[in-house]
Amino acid sequence: MGFFVWNLSTQWIGALKTSVYIYVSPIVTVVLSVLILKERLTVRSVIGAVLILTGLVISQKRSKASDMK
Repeated sequence: MGFFVWNLSTQWIGALKTSVYIYVSPIVTVVLSVLILKERLTVRSVIGAVLILTGLVISQKRSKASDMK
């Protein structure tokens, strides 16, 4: 299912933009492990997720700013 969605998103928004979102994979893994496997959510997991999302936001803002030049 993951590869199917990945291929669709590559077709919709392009390979370059899709490649940025590969870093969301660990966040999805943690969320699904908590929901499906009933694992405990740890502080390290939350901090890691916040750092990943922050990095994505920063990289997207920088790429949009460079596109405008």
